[in-house]
Amino acid sequence: MPIFLEDKMIKNIILDMGNVCCRWDIYYLAQCLTDHIVDQKLIIEHVFKSPQWQLLDAGAITLQQAEHELLETVDENKKMIIKKALYHWHDYFDQYDEMEAYIIALKERGYKVYLLSNCSMQFYDYYQKKSIFSHFDDYYISAKYHLTKPRKEIYLDFLKRFDLKAEECIFIDDVKDNIDGARSVGMKGFVYDGNIDELDNILKKDKIHQ
Repeated sequence: MPIFLEDKMIKNIILDMGNVCCRWDIYYLAQCLTDHIVDQKLIIEHVFKSPQWQLLDAGAITLQQAEHELLETVDENKKMIIKKALYHWHDYFDQYDEMEAYIIALKERGYKVYLLSNCSMQFYDYYQKKSIFSHFDDYYISAKYHLTKPRKEIYLDFLKRFDLKAEECIFIDDVKDNIDGARSVGMKGFVYDGNIDELDNILKKDKIHQ
């Protein structure tokens, strides 16, 4: 049954993806992609921390454009590991089974559950391979709409596209700035640190503050 916070009914649970639904750890991903420490450092700095990665999330460049730009500035013998990282990182983007079970429970309690994430269009290459995403009512992917968190515009556009009322929504993210962005448009927010019991306790005890 939907919870009440400050006399306003919460009907919609909006979740971030990285470190909420799936493990986003660039050091872990690099280790999965190669055993070589030098190549791991290259992947971290040249791919995951690159301006192109941010542009992919914003939908400002295509994956092919990112590949071209990233390969331009590495030695020939490093091009294959960069390509592997760019196209296969999500093979190791492990979902949290505990969160999947919690989403199922939330759905059984009558909530709508949405995804709101800063991520590239690659999401559509892997989301069907991870069972956690099968339980969402819909997805808002930053690259698709050319808006990124924590800009106020992304939350307003999210609410408009799915015809939701801000006061009936709570956003759960692991980054405080992103929660502050959601709160700025009237949504509730909770900074998630991986503790589902704490999250559920706060929901049940109405401890979320605007």
